[in-house]
Amino acid sequence: MIQATNELVLGIELNEQYAQITYYHQSVKEPMTLGASSDAEHALLPMGMRQDGRGKWRLWDGKEEQAAGQKNGEKQIAQDRSGITDLYNKIARQEQVFCNGRSYVPAELLAAYFQLCLSKLKLLTQETRLHVMATVRELDDWWSTVIVEALERNGLDRKQIYLQDYLSSFFYHTINQKKELWYQDVALLTYEDEAIVGYVLHIDRSTRPAIATVTPVARQPMNEEVRAGRGDTEWQKEKDRLFFELLKKVFERRNVSASYLMGDYFNKSWAERSIQFLCYKRHAFQGRNLYSKGACYAVMERVGMIEGHGIIFGGRDMIERNIGMEMRVRGKETYYPLVSAGINWYEAHHVCEFILNGEREIRVLSRPMAEGESILHTMRLPGLPARPDRATKLRMTVWFSSATCCQIEVEDLGFGGLYRSSGLCWKRELRF
Repeated sequence: MIQATNELVLGIELNEQYAQITYYHQSVKEPMTLGASSDAEHALLPMGMRQDGRGKWRLWDGKEEQAAGQKNGEKQIAQDRSGITDLYNKIARQEQVFCNGRSYVPAELLAAYFQLCLSKLKLLTQETRLHVMATVRELDDWWSTVIVEALERNGLDRKQIYLQDYLSSFFYHTINQKKELWYQDVALLTYEDEAIVGYVLHIDRSTRPAIATVTPVARQPMNEEVRAGRGDTEWQKEKDRLFFELLKKVFERRNVSASYLMGDYFNKSWAERSIQFLCYKRHAFQGRNLYSKGACYAVMERVGMIEGHGIIFGGRDMIERNIGMEMRVRGKETYYPLVSAGINWYEAHHVCEFILNGEREIRVLSRPMAEGESILHTMRLPGLPARPDRATKLRMTVWFSSATCCQIEVEDLGFGGLYRSSGLCWKRELRF
């Protein structure tokens, strides 16, 4: 059940060709997808920008405008000055881009792009608290850093920013549909890197909590090498045959209750036999907003608008170890959690302050999410000034730079007006 709130949540998908936004606000009944046009099937924002004669950024599909016109009662600039296409790949390559005699770093460009995207919701963003989940195909350290910085440049606090990859978005989209669609395995069929790829979502209900995984189970190249000079008619028949063979691999020895065709590559004009097989005694859907909608559902769960389903998504970005410390809290020895297993690494961030009682080292415990023994990690503090017991305060920051790499930073704060900070900072990396 969706809870009424005055918060606005966005799921933003970014890819090489376009961006797509799905939003939820109390003014709508369910998540809605928007785009550059009112056509829901083409709700895509071009991955390009250009500046008009006043230096103002506008979304741009790379096509030249034919002439000046009227828009919203204002005169348009007849000739735009300069533009940037292939924005996604330029950011992915960490390129510095020049436009109108000025250079832009990736975070600056992406911030300008996000501003244009958010402007399409300007009526909803007034007097609302905004939460954004951005989703890309593969979320690495670079993308997580540049997306967060770009959104922060648009006034969002880090706590309002969430990140996940496409497969995580597929999971959240799926489990927020009718349960009859995902009581068994669910297939995702996409066209990426000139190949059809079949993924399967499986939920292991033998564990508590249940753990879901999405696994690539079949891949069929569809490039010019495979086409091998066939004419259009012959090539369409061959594509249908190859897709049919891939579907048999996806469904082999599996009970699949629903399938999702992602994108417009799959077409009945050539995939007639394949789609008939796909739809036989199972549900099948085709669309383009699966990832942005899944991102929207994910952030709705994060902020408490919808209840979770008690299922952990065990994707490639999930942290599988609990990180914590043994310390005295309110006079009692207790375990103090720093990072809990089961969350994505780019959401793991913890800051705490504590007082030493004569120690000159810090001990951190890591424990597997499943059964297993804890491991003690000792972090020494060389150069720490000699002070009386309970007269040194430290600030510890813990975050992850990948699913298997934990970063720890400790800063000497001194102790109020009695002992000044030494300015020392110690760092430790834990790899699992």
